[in-house]
Amino acid sequence: MNEKRKYQRFSCSLKVDFDYYEGNPDEIDPETAVPIKGKGTILDINRGGVFLVSNSRVGVALPIRIKFFTKKQAYDLEGTIIRTGLVKNNPSEIVKKYASLDVKGDSYIAVEFSQLLENISPLEL
Repeated sequence: MNEKRKYQRFSCSLKVDFDYYEGNPDEIDPETAVPIKGKGTILDINRGGVFLVSNSRVGVALPIRIKFFTKKQAYDLEGTIIRTGLVKNNPSEIVKKYASLDVKGDSYIAVEFSQLLENISPLEL
């Protein structure tokens, strides 16, 4: 697979809690809107975002706040959902890569962070 990412990806298996929203992305104010809670597993992380699986169905272009822990740090990050879909029978290379893993979740969510992570390395995952 040709890697087109700006930042090096690191495979992982990190539990994640997240808050997401439904509706028109142009009309949602995360400061006042009531979020929907979700849980999942981060399978891939880099300085710019994460790829996770969950049983939550989310929409594209919506804000999301994710919370997770690595061995060295707790993270509470804002971002935007840039891709989502079902894991089963998905032809995407990234989804195929993780479909065989024993993780709970039938949907994938790709998140782009609002701000880059300063440091992330495989040693802390």
